[in-house]
Amino acid sequence: MLIDLTHKISGEMPYYPGTPKPSAKKFCTIEQEGYTELELRITTHTGTHIDAPAHIIPYGETLDQKNIDDFTGVAVVFDCSDSKNLNGRHISHKTLKEFLDQHKGIDFLVLKTGWQYKWGNPEYFEGFPVLTEEDADLVIARNIRCVCLDAISADKVEDAHLPVHKKLLGNGVMIAENLTNLDKLPNGKFELFLIPLLINKADGSPLRAFAQV
Repeated sequence: MLIDLTHKISGEMPYYPGTPKPSAKKFCTIEQEGYTELELRITTHTGTHIDAPAHIIPYGETLDQKNIDDFTGVAVVFDCSDSKNLNGRHISHKTLKEFLDQHKGIDFLVLKTGWQYKWGNPEYFEGFPVLTEEDADLVIARNIRCVCLDAISADKVEDAHLPVHKKLLGNGVMIAENLTNLDKLPNGKFELFLIPLLINKADGSPLRAFAQV
């Protein structure tokens, strides 16, 4: 069974503060031109998307430099909507380490924050759980390929220094943000597909993200 983990692209979708508002409007119509096309205006980091190292790191790797099989692999969900897995707003390093000790050999770590339910509301940008830099070091040491989450960012929106982005992307770990339907994923391992557009020199890309369970 396939589970779609992607938010629909529209002109009304949430977007990161300070970035351009997305739009989707008809460029032409069947009635007037005989065919219809949508004109999309969206940044590479709006909606369900993936960050390449080049998003933050000077001369970092771009998505088009990767092979297509870099975007699929074994994943597992860490439930950080459960307060026992948190230390305040931060993910508990001890609990995350214990979890990764139990789930070795994964390619993707999926963080279920519960913020998918706030999509489209002002609260979506506030208070979501985040990794610490120490957590990021743990992810890097486990050779995890990508950290995925159902929130707007791997860092607090108010933290302009983006320490978790810099740590992960600086060590070649991609970040996928704004996923949804994480409540439908199993407790154990599953196959995850994060399929970006093939954009030249891409610092990121909208995704069609889905799981096979």
